[in-house]
Amino acid sequence: MSRAESVAVKRREPRSSSSSSRSSRPSRPSGSTRSNSSGSSTPAVAVASSTRADAGARRGWKRHLEGWEPGLVAVFIAGSAAILAVPRSVEPAELPLPLADARVLARVRDADITRAREAEELGLDAEVRELGSAIRAFGLVDADADHTEAELLAARARVTDAVGRALAQGDEAVLRLRAYQLRAFVREVRRFEATGEESDELRELGGDFLGLLRRNAWLGQGDAAQRGGEEGARRVAMDGVVLGVLFKKRWSAIVGVQRDPFAPALDEERALFKFLLARPLAAARSAQTLPAPPDEETAARLAQAGGSGPRAPAAARRAAEARRAEEQYRLKKIDELAALDPSYPRHLARGVSLYRLGSFMQSAEAFRSHLDQHPDGAHTLRAQNYLRAALERAREEQF
Repeated sequence: MSRAESVAVKRREPRSSSSSSRSSRPSRPSGSTRSNSSGSSTPAVAVASSTRADAGARRGWKRHLEGWEPGLVAVFIAGSAAILAVPRSVEPAELPLPLADARVLARVRDADITRAREAEELGLDAEVRELGSAIRAFGLVDADADHTEAELLAARARVTDAVGRALAQGDEAVLRLRAYQLRAFVREVRRFEATGEESDELRELGGDFLGLLRRNAWLGQGDAAQRGGEEGARRVAMDGVVLGVLFKKRWSAIVGVQRDPFAPALDEERALFKFLLARPLAAARSAQTLPAPPDEETAARLAQAGGSGPRAPAAARRAAEARRAEEQYRLKKIDELAALDPSYPRHLARGVSLYRLGSFMQSAEAFRSHLDQHPDGAHTLRAQNYLRAALERAREEQF
């Protein structure tokens, strides 16, 4: 053996020794064991199984709930949607009222305040002041319960003669006059609420305004009026916005100018119609001569006694007539509002009023018309529920 070969053999000896050491051990079959620290032997498969079992034991029953939160939320949402999708019978008691944009109303109010201040600080043209005097003279005649038709026509003719010359000074000049008179009118209304006295200026600017309030029960209504005693009895039912819109509409009717910029803004109309739908004018007028319906306890006693006495049926009939007049007035105002504001849910509102009138089939048709036009929207579920109630009542009437 050469020296190089001898070196190579020496280098390989440790590896071959290790190899021979391993080869001297018996080969381990697939089911062989290995020694643990105590010297005992455990099958390899058993060790692996034990490891998995330990991991499973650590997780325990929680492994069955892994990812449960998203699943539970999904089930809850699906269940809620299913409940909401199925309409239920709901008595149509809530009439949809128009919503006025408070920001628009604030801008209109600020513009009127500015014009009134300009009229006071800068003054008005002679022709515009003449129109203002004619309007005040008409108001005094209108407030007089004993005025004749000839007197009223003469006062109106004076206004008509003055309006042309006033408008020749420009719309803005006449708008300043109206704003100035509006501010004075509201001031006098508040003075009446505080003192109970009707001033001459209130009659000049409002005509028979207090008579209108009394005829329609727009004075001293609500809990605040009852708590306020005599002062509450003269509290005006409308807020400042509605008060201003009523003045503007009466002012325009007297002057005979209905066009822009004299016509009230749409949101002013919405505020007025909200008030009129909540406090119907026709029903209030009828209620002045009608006795109130009996309370529940009195009605129960009358029913037990067989409804004896002519007053009970008469009172019930008159109360029903008053409610019918109220709903007829609402139907008229609903149509007027819808003509001004196409966004108002006309058919839904008509359905509620028709249901109150006992016209259940017509009510159902109105609700169905709303759903045909608005299959999705803020009032869809309500219309579905109302429709179901109207159909049930109509079916009861048939059978």
